[in-house]
Amino acid sequence: MKNFLLTYFLLISGLSCFSQNIEFFKEDLKFCLHDSLFVVDGLYYFRNTTDAEVKQMLFYPFPDVEVYGEIAFIEITKAGDSVSQLATETAKGSLFKVQIPAKGEVPFRIRYGQKLRSEKAKYIITTTQKWGTPFEQADYRLEVSSSVVVTNFSIPPDTLFQKDRLQIFTWKRTDFMPVVDFDFEFR
Repeated sequence: MKNFLLTYFLLISGLSCFSQNIEFFKEDLKFCLHDSLFVVDGLYYFRNTTDAEVKQMLFYPFPDVEVYGEIAFIEITKAGDSVSQLATETAKGSLFKVQIPAKGEVPFRIRYGQKLRSEKAKYIITTTQKWGTPFEQADYRLEVSSSVVVTNFSIPPDTLFQKDRLQIFTWKRTDFMPVVDFDFEFR
């Protein structure tokens, strides 16, 4: 019952977090596949559109742990700060604290790792639609060992290059409203 209530609270919080006071306008992320772990690490940019400081909680969703594997760790801080903004975590996602000055912009660094259950990984990006506006800019980078073969991308990469023993795939978008999540399959 306790888990049900916490999950219910997170879902309600997640649905109500898409406030008109805050815009989620940009992200710059790096994905890494290594040692049976999918790591997402990057900056998420939020803007306060009001004349007053905004303090609230936002929900950060995880891919289904039954399909993709359990979350090994999650770290959420303001960029350039080491103080955790993480409030709570479940298998569905995490709540984190957001404080943005009037008409201000604040980047948050979010880093998490998911233990892979199979040869596929997911990054949830379609929640952008709930914010009601596209990303002004979105940059993504996937790094995998040269020994890994990526067999499927739900969003084809713009570029691929080799550096040392890595294959690096990149995506650069402007005015980007994703219609599918990032899904990767590999062997």
